[in-house]
Amino acid sequence: MHLSHVSAPGFVCFHFNSPHEVLPEALERFSKLFTLDEVETTLSKPSVIPREIGRVADELDRTSDLSRSIYFLKNSINPEHPFARFSAGSIETLQTIPTEEGIDVSSELARFFRDHYLSSKATLVVIGRDELSALDRWISPFSNVMSQKVGLTEKLNPPLFPDPMLGSNKQAIILRNTIDDVQVDENYQTLCMEWPLSLSYDATSIGAGSSSLITATSLGFVLTHMISRRGPGSLRQFLEKLGYVPRGNKGVPKISFPVDVNGFQILRLEIGGITLDGFANRSALIGTVFESIRKTIEKPLQADLIKEYLVAAQIHGYLFAPRAADAITLSVDSLRFGSGGTNGVANEDYNWYLMPSPDDSNSVLQMKQLVTETLYTMSDESSSLVSFRASPKAVFTSSQGIIDERISTPPVFLPWQREPITGTRFYIENRASGASAYLSSLEWFASVFDGEELSPPYLNPLLPTRIRSPRPIIERQVGQWGGSRYLYQDASDDDNLARSSGKKLKLTNAQTWREYTSGFSVDSVESRWRLFLVPPNKASYIGLPLPLRPTEPSVECAFVVQLLSSLPFTWSSSDLALSNLWLLSFDDEILDLAELGAVAGIAYETSGNTSGLRLSFRGVSQTLPSYVRRFCRRFVRHHVNILEGTTQVPRAVSERAISDASRSPLLDSMQRQQVIDTVNQASDKDIARKAKQFLESTGGGYLISQGDILPTESSKLLADLQDIFRDYCTSNEFTIQPEVRALLYRPFWKPRSSSPCLLPGINLISDSCGRIPR
Repeated sequence: MHLSHVSAPGFVCFHFNSPHEVLPEALERFSKLFTLDEVETTLSKPSVIPREIGRVADELDRTSDLSRSIYFLKNSINPEHPFARFSAGSIETLQTIPTEEGIDVSSELARFFRDHYLSSKATLVVIGRDELSALDRWISPFSNVMSQKVGLTEKLNPPLFPDPMLGSNKQAIILRNTIDDVQVDENYQTLCMEWPLSLSYDATSIGAGSSSLITATSLGFVLTHMISRRGPGSLRQFLEKLGYVPRGNKGVPKISFPVDVNGFQILRLEIGGITLDGFANRSALIGTVFESIRKTIEKPLQADLIKEYLVAAQIHGYLFAPRAADAITLSVDSLRFGSGGTNGVANEDYNWYLMPSPDDSNSVLQMKQLVTETLYTMSDESSSLVSFRASPKAVFTSSQGIIDERISTPPVFLPWQREPITGTRFYIENRASGASAYLSSLEWFASVFDGEELSPPYLNPLLPTRIRSPRPIIERQVGQWGGSRYLYQDASDDDNLARSSGKKLKLTNAQTWREYTSGFSVDSVESRWRLFLVPPNKASYIGLPLPLRPTEPSVECAFVVQLLSSLPFTWSSSDLALSNLWLLSFDDEILDLAELGAVAGIAYETSGNTSGLRLSFRGVSQTLPSYVRRFCRRFVRHHVNILEGTTQVPRAVSERAISDASRSPLLDSMQRQQVIDTVNQASDKDIARKAKQFLESTGGGYLISQGDILPTESSKLLADLQDIFRDYCTSNEFTIQPEVRALLYRPFWKPRSSSPCLLPGINLISDSCGRIPR
């Protein structure tokens, strides 16, 4: 049994769970905690208040980046704004000051409970596996404490807040805590930019004809895909070219909402992993961020762009990452948005969903307008609070750049200031006057010499503007063998020929994979490629281990492209090391394609085996075949580009290969050392020649498809793959013909960021909580 409470801005939630068999009795005891008699009796005990003050004081975090940044934000807010006055308690605020001013804390707490813990302002959420009638009967103990109504009779109106921030063209430097926080890397800093918003969560904020409410979460998700995207013309790639952020996963802009209250939100944009050079040129870095925001709204936003982002939210927030209902979230939502709608949360005026539907044209238009307005707010340099969380090494050793001056004042003297709650030292400086001119020079330099410049967001060809419904599964019934059989084809099979000749297609038994050839033949050149259609959504078949999904039909599908060659079976450890370098360098080369695909829910895997090389893919069936074609076209050209010198293998690839060899349980010490020596001595041309040798030894392949994909679509993809590999996979030497089940071993999907929890913006919508109708 567990009881805890969670404080959201403006709300307090008590979260309680218990074993199923004692839930009725536990609910009855739980209800007694909210009676006024129980509260007053507890407060009257002399040891309670001092004990709880000590606990609250111990919970105050003065060392972490998160805590120090939030209290710096509060310190920078207009003192008349309520947010500036609220903070975690301490011995001083809860005991010393009240004693000096003659305040009885116990009496004040009891009064606060009587005034604010009212049944009309509370919502009870019970989640259990029993029927609704049983749950309704069990909540009866709350009848004298909380309202038994489904929800609130009216929603809370948003309060009128004063202006929270006074804009300026200044930037703050918050000195990071490198003594108590051992996780701080002094070589990397964090840029934080914050803007106030005033989204109103009521029916008046909904556009005409729309049934969905746009919240800070959904707005932030769309903004993330515009500002935090990766690829050509993105802020992330531009900063990388300038050396302000390193390669890899550091330096990706992240949008969050540390404050989200009806009528008042704080939108935060953070860029972690800022290099020492980036901090030294911090004014130019800030100017680059503002320029990227202005570039986003240089032209009116396209409606199809908004639709794509809403589809991405569907894919990662619902289709690929469904979550069970969460009592805390649902109770907060019911207080914030009301309850009693067709989906529980929301009221009669509108329905509350996690994200607006891309099929709702009015919601798309409303989102487009709201995003545009927010981007204009963000582009105003005078309306934001800009700060760097920087290490002493960055501040006192690497602070001087081309236009920014060195900071030489010790942190205990002016103009350094001290934030009173956490004791954080911070420094306010004017933004360098030459930043705009320097930024223009940087843009020119990057666009001329590196071929990179800031550009507006563009449509993702791998992300549809609308997700179609799953297609029904059709089983072939073959009377002479009995039972259900599934389609099996050679690449030379032609559906039209089969229909016109009246001949039956080859079939395969789902359990044994034994081929039946009776009654089918095609007079044509023997094909080197074969197609297998694995039956979807069946417990008895052996297929790719796709992630666990709900039982209802899905739009997800998977492909395996197996290139058949007997060469890897004879390779030495050195040969395998060179081939691994080839595959790892290809991962690095197609990072842009992988990132586009990850947003669309697509992942891939490359792995060698005794039969050759396996390429695996999974994603939404609408766009996955297109991704496979793009992937394979670049795959067959990769070694050619290396030989021509247009592509180079970075040192990081060799480091990953050595790391893989060091951790591999399949290599003994001698083989491991041989691999490491080969990697260290290998040239780019050695890697390319090994790739060319493998492809020329390939004598065909298999295409195995699974999931929401039609036979005709698989056949078309197979024909395209034959065309893509036509210059290489033509060897007449003997190749191993593996069992199909042997090729369906567990894949390790790439990129790792295709996980919904790691994609930019996905953290904003990954708690779908049943709010999207299923």
